[in-house]
Amino acid sequence: MMKLLERDSFLHQLDVALKEAIAGQGRVALVSGEAGIGKTSLVEHFTRAHQDSVRVLWGACDSLFTPRPLGPLHDIAMQLEGQLPTLLNSNADRQAIFSACLVELQNRPTIVVFEDVHWADEATLDLIKFLGRRIQRTPSLFILTYRDDELSAEHPLRLVLGDLSRAATNRLQLLPLSESSVFTLARAADQTERAHKLFDTTGGNPFFVTEALASKDTGVPSTVRDAVLARAARLSLSARAVLEAAAVIGLRAEPWLLSNIVGAESVNVEECIAAGMLQSQGDNYAFRHELARQAILESISPQRKLTLHRMTLAALKESPETHKDLARLANHAEGTKDVSAVLEYAPAAAQQASAATSHREAIALYELTLRFADSLPPDEHARMLEAYIFELVFANRAADTVIGLKKAIELWHSIGDRPMEGDKLALLTQACYMIGQKAEAEQASQSAITILEELPPSAALARAYRGRCFIRMEDRDCAEAVIWGEKAIPLAERFEDTDTLASAYNYMGCAMMVIDYERGRELMERSLTIARGANLPFALAGTLANLSQMLVELYQFADVERYLAEGIAYTTEHDDDYHLQGMLTLRALVHLYEGRWTEANEILLKVLQTLNVTLNVDTTIHTYALWALGRLRVRQGDSASLAMLHEALALSIQVDAIPRLGPTRAARAEAAWLTSNNDLAIEEARAVYDIAVSKGHPWIAGELAFWRWRAGDDFSPPTWIAKPFALQIAGDWRGAAEEWEKRGCPYERAMALMDGDEAAQLAALEIFERLGAKPAIDKLKQKMRAQGMRGVPRGPRPATRENTFGLTAREMEVLANLVEGLSNNAIAKKLSLSTRTVEHHIASILQKMQVQSRNEAVVLALKENLILSE
Repeated sequence: MMKLLERDSFLHQLDVALKEAIAGQGRVALVSGEAGIGKTSLVEHFTRAHQDSVRVLWGACDSLFTPRPLGPLHDIAMQLEGQLPTLLNSNADRQAIFSACLVELQNRPTIVVFEDVHWADEATLDLIKFLGRRIQRTPSLFILTYRDDELSAEHPLRLVLGDLSRAATNRLQLLPLSESSVFTLARAADQTERAHKLFDTTGGNPFFVTEALASKDTGVPSTVRDAVLARAARLSLSARAVLEAAAVIGLRAEPWLLSNIVGAESVNVEECIAAGMLQSQGDNYAFRHELARQAILESISPQRKLTLHRMTLAALKESPETHKDLARLANHAEGTKDVSAVLEYAPAAAQQASAATSHREAIALYELTLRFADSLPPDEHARMLEAYIFELVFANRAADTVIGLKKAIELWHSIGDRPMEGDKLALLTQACYMIGQKAEAEQASQSAITILEELPPSAALARAYRGRCFIRMEDRDCAEAVIWGEKAIPLAERFEDTDTLASAYNYMGCAMMVIDYERGRELMERSLTIARGANLPFALAGTLANLSQMLVELYQFADVERYLAEGIAYTTEHDDDYHLQGMLTLRALVHLYEGRWTEANEILLKVLQTLNVTLNVDTTIHTYALWALGRLRVRQGDSASLAMLHEALALSIQVDAIPRLGPTRAARAEAAWLTSNNDLAIEEARAVYDIAVSKGHPWIAGELAFWRWRAGDDFSPPTWIAKPFALQIAGDWRGAAEEWEKRGCPYERAMALMDGDEAAQLAALEIFERLGAKPAIDKLKQKMRAQGMRGVPRGPRPATRENTFGLTAREMEVLANLVEGLSNNAIAKKLSLSTRTVEHHIASILQKMQVQSRNEAVVLALKENLILSE
């Protein structure tokens, strides 16, 4: 049975009501919501789940001008034998029919459904009242579905529902789906690119969502349109005129504005409300659903629609209440097809939206402007594009940024404005690189520098140097990146370009951290200071993200959390999804290395889910997220890991940058080694090893060297590779294990201990078991047996089996110290562990014992006699 989205609580309520009914306390369940909200789907799902144990009777009311009397009961009678069908067919009196129906519900446990009772005829309403008052005498659940948005104050159903016993009645009002569930449906239909717009236009109405997806049409699906228009067709001509005017006015229609457009016919708005087409929202009128409004809009003739837009625009411009509502004016300007009106209101509205940090709205308004911008002089057109590009950055629409910049460059070139052409080429450098167009980025950078160096020094030249610093840093050509950064910074200072200054320090600092860690940190802190002082949200977030990335890349996990915490909070507050997703990915990587694999998995799945519905996404975040999740799944033994790493490699090759290629190749080498495919492991590690060495990157080159060595490759790595890798390759497994423990990396520590004596290997096995690293466990056990070691555990270690909760021997030691009341630091000193390792053990203990605190763990341990108290 297919799972319903966001309906579990309602199904639970129905389950409880049914149990109470079967126990002899019959119940009524009122399932309400707007058309398409999923009332029928919910009830069908529920009845299918119980149809084998309980009788289900189902009837429906008709959407007819004259409903058939007792329509639901006639439907139900066709499912029965006995007195009730006979009475119905013999035109018996209503009391006899009602009594026979009650007897049917008293005879055996039953779920009886009356669907769409907002259309019920008077006799059916009387039957509902009759059964509702007596339902508690039956073992039956009586389910009524109805559209609560179609019940006026005078609707007869309201009186019936008000007469039902509160004690016996459950009210289930269904709500629209959340945005995440709409994304789920869109993904299932392979239409993720429509998810955001679909949620906005459907408001999460399940029927409208599914119909829109099924139609695969950008407009309103015909099935929805037909439903809306059928209801509208029942209106008088005057009421239809009001409805059309309201549709053109927009999401809300003020009474004064509606009256201004339709004149005396505005009195017919009550007819629209009574028919469920419009509703009162405060002092205004609104459609009950945006798709309904669109359906009415599509039915209006082009000429009539143009006239209504013109009348609306004129009225809005004249009113003191609305003449400053620029976005609304721009919308109706578009409807009039008046180029001058669009160019007057849309850009101003976009600036207004941007000032309020409503970047998505600003983008939409600039896109409206640009559709009419060909009539503008080239310089005005180009500046309009630049304003649009500025907004695109906040939406992470990198591909559109490239397109916009190229168009602006063409316009500046066409009028011979070399400074502006060079400046936009400098911006194009980074934009191209971010979407994997590395060759185009190099070309744009060289062209920008060539043009701008021929002109007097400028802030634009500083930006060109900064762009070159950026691509050199991204390639980890660190010495060159520092040179270009040192060129950019003085110029940015001279021309007081704080944004360029902050980002130049950022990029140069990233490069310097590889060369001189402390000096690089100083440069990054300088970037943060500048960005904070000048209130540059995007620059500040960028530096926090890059600093966090470099700390992870250099395995400096002790320092990274404070920057990630600040960055995630800051980007969330400033609606900066681009940097937020990047830093969430980095946090997941930290969790991966720290052995907190469950948390890492949850974060990465959410990030990838977000990226999968984001258009024109920067490939950097996607690559890192795929690589991180792929590596995690490799270590867990999940076969799906190889597909993730394959996709990550394809994205890495597209950009051809060692920070992406190196880790991805290393993860693939690890996957091959864990399956004893040493030749493939060597091939993967060799693929970019020489490049990593040429860059002088100690950690990337070091890990690739490690996997070459692990797989049995015969070579001599450089002496400057990262210390843990160098120590282990040199045979000092103890030193390597200590280095990894200092950095809080349990899996890597266990990999070092694998090469040690029996005690070290047993310690490694314990770590792998705690992490759930099945491939490494199998690999280590195989090695231990090959060495002739006896008593190699085939399942959980004996120490693990000896207690109820599956705690390892080391966890039992830590737990014993908790019972003694020792602090984390004291336990670490006593057991010769790092404090971080002790924290990991405690987290694992709490999880296995299913408790929330150290104190609860101690109490439970003593209760279960795991630890004997003195």
